[in-house]
Amino acid sequence: MDSPQTYSLFMGTDVSCRILGIDPQVMLETAGLSKLAQDRSELRVTAGQYFDAWNTIARLSPRRDFVPYLGVAISRGPVIPVFFTLSCAPNLETGLTRLAQFKSLLGPTRMQVFKDGQLLRAEYDSVDIHSPMPPSLGALQLVCMLENIRGATAHFVCPVAAGFDGSEEERRQIASHLGIMPERSATTFVTFSPEDAKRRFISENPALWADVEADLKLQLAAQNDPLPAAARVRAALADLMLSGRTGAEDVAISLGISRSTLQRRLRQEKTSFQAELDATRQDIAIRYLTKTTLGVDAIALVLAYRDASSFSRSFRRWTGQAPGAFRQARRRG
Repeated sequence: MDSPQTYSLFMGTDVSCRILGIDPQVMLETAGLSKLAQDRSELRVTAGQYFDAWNTIARLSPRRDFVPYLGVAISRGPVIPVFFTLSCAPNLETGLTRLAQFKSLLGPTRMQVFKDGQLLRAEYDSVDIHSPMPPSLGALQLVCMLENIRGATAHFVCPVAAGFDGSEEERRQIASHLGIMPERSATTFVTFSPEDAKRRFISENPALWADVEADLKLQLAAQNDPLPAAARVRAALADLMLSGRTGAEDVAISLGISRSTLQRRLRQEKTSFQAELDATRQDIAIRYLTKTTLGVDAIALVLAYRDASSFSRSFRRWTGQAPGAFRQARRRG
């Protein structure tokens, strides 16, 4: 029997818990997942376990309005590469279509985007028919989506309709963020007018998207395909860096193999873990320096460095230049 698909719990343990002030270990223990977390730097869980963790976060949250609070904080918080699917797009319809392709990298939810007459409709549900998505998680995705869309358009985009299977209180909690009162619906959905569907994004960045798309496709492929070890390491690092993890043990656990097996496979491909880590960091650093306006501190954080000084020393070793000087030289060129 095939092993069930697993998903990183990073958004729950590292992001949501931190924003809400919940002790991640308490959350895992309450959700019955503490044994899975022992000796693991990255926790991957099934769809059912992921939703159990989310429901536990909802119970432990000190805020009744945790859904809109989280949605805004996540959208305006750490750089999450999957969100570039939206921000780099030329318009809303293209951005949502791209996001749907890579949605599973954020957890066990599926997104479908299609035309409903002249309207553009997006629907969310669980990837596992036996493990339904909690309504509050659907509501969170609606808030996150709208926050990212408004940032990309610099316009208060308001959907034509929206809905999820929440109580009237839960629906009222996100109404002000959506701009409309969502209806009670068995399906989590949102629809946009034809004008908003084609609304231009001021954040459009085709050059950055070409690189980000390649990385995201690699991460999707690494979940199932027998890629070369070096490619799987780079895909794992791109995922793990978000939570500050870049060790060989972290990557080995993520790939489901021992550290010695990982090192052996890399040697067979005439490379090493450190070489792949440096190459991954260098590629991402150059991309962000040349194709975005992210500051050096923010890039250092994305690459899981302790501070900007550590990142700058590494960048000098790779290129012979400081990050700022490299960016200026590329712009002049």
